[in-house]
Amino acid sequence: MTLGEKIQKHRKEKSMSQEELAALLGVSRQAVSKWELNDTIPDTENVIQLGKILEVSLDYLLKPERETPDEGGDTATAGNVTAGSF
Repeated sequence: MTLGEKIQKHRKEKSMSQEELAALLGVSRQAVSKWELNDTIPDTENVIQLGKILEVSLDYLLKPERETPDEGGDTATAGNVTAGSF
């Protein structure tokens, strides 16, 4: 699953529109759309914020082989990032 697919999946699970997510991040709705379509990728700060908002780990968001947020591996969440978490 791609980063864009994960963003879209978890945004929808939270019943959040692209516009609502964009407002929380301080970006345009078009930016969120481009991320979900894998046309562009969010910058580091936005990835961290996405993890917090969507309540998933950065490890899950950034690793394509991680299909579910609770698969084994790094369990650091975006709100609990420490040195060496990546």
